[in-house]
Amino acid sequence: MHALRWLWQPLTAFALALLVVLNFLLAWLWYQPAADTITLTQQRLGESLVRTLAFDIAAPLQRSDRLAISLLLNRTAEEPLVASAALTASAQNLTLNSRPVGPEPIEPIRFEHPVHFESTLLGEAEIQLDQRPLMQWRTRTLRSWFLFNVLALAAAGGLIYWRSRVHDASTVKLARQLSEQLPGWRQQFSGSPEAQLKALVTRLSDALDSNSQVLRTLATTTGQGEAERLLEQVHLAGEQGAYCDVALLHVQCTNWDALTRQYDAHQLQALWARYENLITQVGELYGGVLLPEGFTLVFGLGDDDQYAMHAVSAARVLQLASMLSQYESKSLQPAFGFSLSAGPAFVSRTVKHGLPLPLVAGDAAQWLQQVSALQPRGVIYLAEPLLQHQEVNQAIEVSLLRDVTLTDGGRLEVWELDAIAGHRDRLLASQAQTLVDRLG
Repeated sequence: MHALRWLWQPLTAFALALLVVLNFLLAWLWYQPAADTITLTQQRLGESLVRTLAFDIAAPLQRSDRLAISLLLNRTAEEPLVASAALTASAQNLTLNSRPVGPEPIEPIRFEHPVHFESTLLGEAEIQLDQRPLMQWRTRTLRSWFLFNVLALAAAGGLIYWRSRVHDASTVKLARQLSEQLPGWRQQFSGSPEAQLKALVTRLSDALDSNSQVLRTLATTTGQGEAERLLEQVHLAGEQGAYCDVALLHVQCTNWDALTRQYDAHQLQALWARYENLITQVGELYGGVLLPEGFTLVFGLGDDDQYAMHAVSAARVLQLASMLSQYESKSLQPAFGFSLSAGPAFVSRTVKHGLPLPLVAGDAAQWLQQVSALQPRGVIYLAEPLLQHQEVNQAIEVSLLRDVTLTDGGRLEVWELDAIAGHRDRLLASQAQTLVDRLG
């Protein structure tokens, strides 16, 4: 026990408690979410593959084309994680399986989907996903966890031992002197280095207090400075991405050429940074996240049911702030146009300047491109799907601008915002004035 005296100290308990907390955080914040994400991804992969197989196999099954069916089954079985694919058609007394690919699957998961041709049920498509990659990932994770704990314990033990040796070396001379000059204190200097130092401080404090020879005061002067920090709110689609309904607001400068002729590079950079800050603050105010490409804000990545109206409000605040800046400044200021759309989109994840930012693709992004192509100048253009939100439809007044023909032959109505009803517009004007005053 005397040889392990260096180990019994508060630092050891702190290191063990910290290791327990780290293990808990790894399990709670990383391992369990990662396992759930992998399981969900596997589930969605299986459902997607079996739906695709059922759709592709309907026509060959209607024609009783066994060769085409076999090719589709074999091609599906070659997809990653797919152990086998099969088709069962009771009406035609037909059962086909894909050829074996790779080793025997471990604990396969089955996914089934009916095969329809028009409204007729022809059969049942089935695929099996191999659990081997997931089990291998769990095995590697547990091994990594065990290795991490072993290395952490070894590092903590080495650090505590080294620290104890350093403390002993630094106090050995003092301990010898005290033992020679004050034999009564010798028994106080045993145990861990922390216990020795605590005993020494206690004895010295008692001596100083009893003799009143030392007056100890602690004077601290602290200065507090004010600093402003810009906090950008970011909603991360899961690592695997997600489909959701969003609203998009695109801000485009309409007098960029005039600005480049009026200001040099440094002046233009400072001016533009001011408006970047304005757009970011408005996004934070209404729960919008800045996309990595250009000045586009996305709303609805969180649990906000009013995201469509928030996008309209953000556009109106930016419009009013731009008008106020142009009115109050004698120099040339950027002029903006605003485009809005809403609809379904696939949200994935990218990283820009070290920040995780979302990427948005889908109908909402395509409609936004069509609206932005009309180049609004000082006004707000809205894609018609945005007006399908009840809170937007009841709160604004719009007029039809034009009907756009999409590349797929569809039609998209583009509307211009005329006014926001009620007292809401006065509130938005007050917010715009506050933001402009804050930016100076």
